[in-house]
Amino acid sequence: MNGESFTYLAQTLKKFRPEVLVQTIPGICSPLAAVASLGIPLTIRDQKLAILPAIYAIADLETTLHQADVVVLMKVSSVYQQVWDVLQRFNLLEQAYIVERATLPNQVIYTGLSDRPHLRLSYFSILIIKTTLAHTGKQTC
Repeated sequence: MNGESFTYLAQTLKKFRPEVLVQTIPGICSPLAAVASLGIPLTIRDQKLAILPAIYAIADLETTLHQADVVVLMKVSSVYQQVWDVLQRFNLLEQAYIVERATLPNQVIYTGLSDRPHLRLSYFSILIIKTTLAHTGKQTC
């Protein structure tokens, strides 16, 4: 269960059953699990990282793409088509990776999204964009 889902569940449980002890056990955050599945680093050296939550404005994504070297979009399934359009405009489709259900047996990985404008993604999908390659030509791996 991811952190956000766990938070809602724990809060609801405490509200209706305050006597129940809820203990949080740290795990691996999903962006790190996703890049581990891809076999690439999330960032290196002085790269700037931005992680955007599931609900964000497309204008926020465009601004962030100018500011960060690596951008992670959590739970991208509901806005994938709009995000794909932005990535196409920014010429970032080949520097984008999607990991669905990271680390699970039914994990799916997509690299290079130029031929995938209409993916039907699961709720647990993460999109990682390496903007450094497009903006500066620097290698990230």
